[in-house]
Amino acid sequence: MCRVRRRGLRLLSMLICPLLLAENALSAQGGGVAILVLEGNKAQNLISEQTHKPISVRVVDGAGRPVSGAEVIFVPPEFGPGGTFVTEQSPVAVTTNPQGVAEAPRFLANSTTGNFEIQVIASYMGNVSRLLVEQSNVTSVKKKSSGNKKLVIISAVIGGGVAAAFAAKGSGGSSTSSSPPTGATTAPTITFVNTTIGAPQ
Repeated sequence: MCRVRRRGLRLLSMLICPLLLAENALSAQGGGVAILVLEGNKAQNLISEQTHKPISVRVVDGAGRPVSGAEVIFVPPEFGPGGTFVTEQSPVAVTTNPQGVAEAPRFLANSTTGNFEIQVIASYMGNVSRLLVEQSNVTSVKKKSSGNKKLVIISAVIGGGVAAAFAAKGSGGSSTSSSPPTGATTAPTITFVNTTIGAPQ
């Protein structure tokens, strides 16, 4: 069942609920799409300020090819730590460009400190994928040491397509994917490098 906690958010339910309800119907099919997080995961936002770098994702098909024209919805939390996009719309829908990239508007953190998650949902030709981008609101941002690797997170693939994690050095990273047997049912899974979060049992 798809439910929206706050009354009156009919637009939210009309946009998101059909996508989430489509998971069961698509789980027995092959193919699918996946979401790669390019920017914004684990970001720390100064309270009551705009982020310097917006969330950026790439949508790919089962073969790892960029998907142009896919709809990507960014959904911030309703309560507690979080914030709003500068467009003052929630959720925000963006279409991927020819490189399969969708970029959310800049995010304005609220005044509540703590960790939170922004849900990202991608849909294309009946295929649906989603993941959670982790961020936090803080009073001061700690400087991070520079590294050679750029971390990219790949989403669950609704419909039994690819589900893997990518680590790229600079701009020349490589990717791998795996597909379950045709007709197999695949539960939504989110893979964060060495940690996999499966669907509730």
